[in-house]
Amino acid sequence: MHSTSSGEPTRADSAAAESGRADGAADPNAASAANAAGDPNATATDHSEGLRERKKRERGQALRQAALELALENGYANVTVEDICERCGVSRRTFFNYFSSKEEALLGRADTVFDDEDQAAIETFEAGGPNGRLLADLQHLLASVVRTRLNRREEMHQYHQLLRQDPSLMQVQMSRMGNNERLFREMIQRRLDGGTTTSGAPATDENPAATSATKASPDDSGSGHCHDDGDGVSVSIRAEALAALAMMSIKATFMRLRKVEGDPAPVIEELFDELRDIFEEESA
Repeated sequence: MHSTSSGEPTRADSAAAESGRADGAADPNAASAANAAGDPNATATDHSEGLRERKKRERGQALRQAALELALENGYANVTVEDICERCGVSRRTFFNYFSSKEEALLGRADTVFDDEDQAAIETFEAGGPNGRLLADLQHLLASVVRTRLNRREEMHQYHQLLRQDPSLMQVQMSRMGNNERLFREMIQRRLDGGTTTSGAPATDENPAATSATKASPDDSGSGHCHDDGDGVSVSIRAEALAALAMMSIKATFMRLRKVEGDPAPVIEELFDELRDIFEEESA
């Protein structure tokens, strides 16, 4: 195995690690998962996801936490993949089964805003669920995404400390924010193009007055493609508007719940209701 002076993998290592991601859950040295099978506090969710999946998830969290702690202790530029592996007691191969670089371990994957825990909610939304009403389902998805992150409140606090400590990481994170909105646009467009409810009926807008402002013209069906989003994917103005709404809602909810414990769902519902009132007043 070869690496650069900073501890990052060579092209050959990255390729090998990518091919080996699927079997990265069997490493016996991950301290965070050593007692998973005998945890008396394990919930029904823990059992439903399976021991293998639970161990893999916990090991990834342990690696991410180690990277964050080391960066805060020594500075991001001074942390290597070897340091992270040593802190967790795993091999480089195991690390690269989870992350392609120390940057990804700290900031998350560059190609998605979502965590693995969000995938079930995303798939339900894109398929037209859980309620079959576009705005209600978007609220449900956003609450799920925010809740996932609030469950790691201490990690988020450390992460913000690191961004203040190292301005170069702030620049990297800012460049990713535009990518996050693009991902929302494409996900919403997939919902508009093919979303159906669990009964097979097309997903609908529950409040036409609230969504009429997302249409560019009377003959825009919402799923009609109007432009390329810059990544070779055509998106409608409705998808673009709803993605902007999603990003605004997430930011506002985080701001409100940053210091106060609470469930994000009522906050997001209040934001959506306020927008409905505004659109209804304007259309009256």
